Amino acid sequence: MGDLLYLLDIILFKSRVMFVRNGFWVKNPPEIRQHYASQPIFFLDVLSLVPFDIFYFSYGHQPLLRLNRLLKIQTYWKFMDRVDALLAMPHYVRTIRTVIYMLLLIHVNACAYYAVSVWEGIATNGWVFDGVGNPYVRCFYFATKTATSIGKNPKPTNEFEYVFMTGSWLMGVFVFALLIGQIRDIVAKITRSQDEFRQIMDSTIHYMQHLNLPPELQQRVRTWMHYTWRQQKSLGARLNELKALEVLPHKMQTDIALSVHSDTLKKVHLFQNCDEALLRDLVLKLKPINFLPGDYVCKKGEVGREMYIVKSGHVMVMSGRTVLATLHQGSVFGEISLLGLDGLSRRTADVRSRGYSTLFALNKTDLQESMRYYPDAQELLRKRAK
Repeated sequence: MGDLLYLLDIILFKSRVMFVRNGFWVKNPPEIRQHYASQPIFFLDVLSLVPFDIFYFSYGHQPLLRLNRLLKIQTYWKFMDRVDALLAMPHYVRTIRTVIYMLLLIHVNACAYYAVSVWEGIATNGWVFDGVGNPYVRCFYFATKTATSIGKNPKPTNEFEYVFMTGSWLMGVFVFALLIGQIRDIVAKITRSQDEFRQIMDSTIHYMQHLNLPPELQQRVRTWMHYTWRQQKSLGARLNELKALEVLPHKMQTDIALSVHSDTLKKVHLFQNCDEALLRDLVLKLKPINFLPGDYVCKKGEVGREMYIVKSGHVMVMSGRTVLATLHQGSVFGEISLLGLDGLSRRTADVRSRGYSTLFALNKTDLQESMRYYPDAQELLRKRAK
């Protein structure tokens, strides 16, 4: 069965894997097969299928005659690397791969212990396998105890057994310590954001208590931090996002931002029918801000330095305690002060968050920097703002 899978891998899979040549994907099947046949991996695949086990007829059953099958391990490594690169959550694949390596080492040690027992004679002394029960299960149990240094194994009776046990313990101490360390690093990466959030949260609470802030204000700060964490899984989502995108070309950064924010921008009446190039410039400058129920986004009389787009939730435009309007997803406010209309640089009303809401903020400097290259769009936005 194993040989059949190896053969199918060569015929159906490896010979159909596309490759890049001169910057283009090669999809022509004959060229793909020719390229595969010229690679070292092809010779390893073929060598792993050489039927040395035909010598069973001359020498009897000798497992070492199938040792060349281990050359196929390079396919396993390549498969795991590709899965790791394709999955959105590769941490699970890395954990599974590390556990497989651990089980493989224990399996090899169990097979070696059984081979030594057969060589010395089953049940010939207190250290070798006594022949009771399933051989693989008993030897695997022995190898697990030895490799993990649990102890209480039978005492060796000769020098060769002492050497075998010493080698097994050294493998357990060094190799398993390395593998366990890898699992620890993987788990640490998975929970890193949550650990950073807890550290920031504890430091903020300690600082607020040191300043002796009112309990109501401290509770609002804690609520905002928990809400932001639930929404973004980070208290510095925008900073982390920008750092992650820095390695990408500018156009690719813009495409990603458009893919994320395009639904919101399409609902913004102010930007409809504007130059698409202007929108591509503006989309990277949008900054998400979270607000709690009752939070003021801006107050009447303040100098306007940002405009806001409602991404989610609702905000209320108020005059005193009177609600003049309720804005929902895609609504824009604060654009008048940013577009430089005469006498309208200050906020004309209070704006408060009705519930939990997330807004995109665009500051005046970023907007003016982008619009100076698009005079037609600038004039169109001024007309709409009036």
